[in-house]
Amino acid sequence: MKRKLTNVMAVGALLIGVLSTGCLKNNNDDVTPLAELTGNFKGSYYILKRKTNGTGFDTAKKIPVTLRMKADSGYTLRTDSVKVHANSNGNFAYDYSYIRFTDKTYSDTSKRGHLVGTYAYYYNGTKFQVARGSNPDTTRWIYDFNKTAN
Repeated sequence: MKRKLTNVMAVGALLIGVLSTGCLKNNNDDVTPLAELTGNFKGSYYILKRKTNGTGFDTAKKIPVTLRMKADSGYTLRTDSVKVHANSNGNFAYDYSYIRFTDKTYSDTSKRGHLVGTYAYYYNGTKFQVARGSNPDTTRWIYDFNKTAN
């Protein structure tokens, strides 16, 4: 009788354990989906240079830029200040922290800025900010956009 009661208790504990695992939280359900980076954006491109004496950065350049991003056809960046930044277009890919632009117009000999390479970014559905720095930390390139249309 004692052995039968022990077996029943063991089976009951096992059954409770198996059933209670269905109530455990699944962390895979908590992953926030990536916001879709598409639409038209308008903003500014900044080049920041480290001060030669003291600390901090000076704004060396600030120019207006527009950006169109489409998942199926890539991106196009336009500016009137082509002496500082070239018009760029190509493909892009992103994850939760970084975005990579592949500019079809870029060459290693270009003296102007291009939207090319890997950048850290922030996007909340309206505000889109893209930035990266040089190594050593003497220059920073920042794009600051606001979404204007889908």
